[in-house]
Amino acid sequence: MLGMVVSASGALASDADCRLTSADKAANAKLSFDAFDQKGVTNVTWRKLEERGCHALALEADEDYLINGPTLSDDQKQDVMFHEAQSLAFMGRDVEAAHLVAAAIPPDHSGHGELDWTTYLTGTWAFLVEDKSLLDASAAKLSAEKGEGNVIDSAALRGLAKCFGRPYKTAYVDCRPK
Repeated sequence: MLGMVVSASGALASDADCRLTSADKAANAKLSFDAFDQKGVTNVTWRKLEERGCHALALEADEDYLINGPTLSDDQKQDVMFHEAQSLAFMGRDVEAAHLVAAAIPPDHSGHGELDWTTYLTGTWAFLVEDKSLLDASAAKLSAEKGEGNVIDSAALRGLAKCFGRPYKTAYVDCRPK
């Protein structure tokens, strides 16, 4: 969920780099959430496809994993939905991405452990719907939170704010504070 694929997601993928077969989907469905979403243990998981810039196939892999993969906790489903939103946003499909980000916000507006997940998602949503004041407020709130995950996510929101009005892919990858 943290530190998505910052360095490589801006790269252009060749057709040879982007592939996802039925057998790949079946193998993904057998992976744990951590192996599929967080670590990306094979080249055809969401994370590895996204790292290569294969945004459409990363989205397809995530959707298939939600349907055919193991039973996930609510937090895990929210992570997968958010990552689907990121794939859509990387493709410039901000309206669709915003809908998925909103759907990934926990109903009780809770976090994931010490991670202020709701504020991060709210800030991301604000970027996608072009609400600069909400994005700035979310970035400020998250920047005040403790924990490594919040530091990483607040840097992402500050990058989105710095490059507000530019494509998500550019703002997320290139505008994040170092």
